[in-house]
Amino acid sequence: MVSLSRRQLLIGGIAGAVTPAIPFAAMAAEKLILSGRVVRDGKPVAGASFSIGGTGLVTDADGRFMIVTDTRASLPANAVRDTEGAWRATLGLTL
Repeated sequence: MVSLSRRQLLIGGIAGAVTPAIPFAAMAAEKLILSGRVVRDGKPVAGASFSIGGTGLVTDADGRFMIVTDTRASLPANAVRDTEGAWRATLGLTL
């Protein structure tokens, strides 16, 4: 079992490494909905805590998370606009 603090470090490191981003410094901030799932050995990791853009998150019982933020710093490479004009992207983390 990975300790909680080690898990936070691992997830934070993986998130930084696997989320290629396109800088949008010249654009106005727009709504970004980022969702994903944390798994280890193919099984969901419930209660994993990490942060994205300074906002702390904790996964649910199925290892899933969702955050509503903005595109000020960057926009994930897989982001697409939904019918309401918000950007949406997904992120999967495997430990």
